[in-house]
Amino acid sequence: MVGIKGNRRTLYSKKVIIDAFLLLLKEKTLNKITVTDICKVANINRGTFYSYYNDPFDLMRSIEEEMIEKMMSAINISGDEYLQNILNGIFNLILENIDLCKIIFNEKNSSHVLTTILNYAYEKTIEETKKQFPHANETQLEYFFTYITGGTIEIIRKWINDDMKIPTEEVIQILESMYGSKINNINKCQ
Repeated sequence: MVGIKGNRRTLYSKKVIIDAFLLLLKEKTLNKITVTDICKVANINRGTFYSYYNDPFDLMRSIEEEMIEKMMSAINISGDEYLQNILNGIFNLILENIDLCKIIFNEKNSSHVLTTILNYAYEKTIEETKKQFPHANETQLEYFFTYITGGTIEIIRKWINDDMKIPTEEVIQILESMYGSKINNINKCQ
């Protein structure tokens, strides 16, 4: 039956729609892409598109939500190495979905995927963060995390835009050393 999740025709239709959409995102910004554009590239009729999505923005939301789900399930937040586990999970998923990530993490598409993932990680690691800053109040922790999140997003974005020229392990080391130096600086201020 058409429209049933997991049905081969449904999976195929969604795949050609997403592939066409991602191809268009390489050339245009999201707000310039129309349903007609997507249907022409995917070689489908508009009815097929509307069977699954309301508009290109709904399609983008769906793609982002799927990526967020994958990242959240890939991130192992337990153990002493929780920061490294989070970063490894994010980078591994980026590498597995590199074409998609080049598009959704591009500044012009202003995706919220990384912000959502890092906020999720923060919620899951708040107790560890409090251990690192035993005298910090809630406001200081929030500002620290905002600073770290913004820096992490921009480093990942730069790494992707630079065609991932340096190995992921090196990027993770850079991030970990930045986090460590910030933790030491905040602890000195307390």
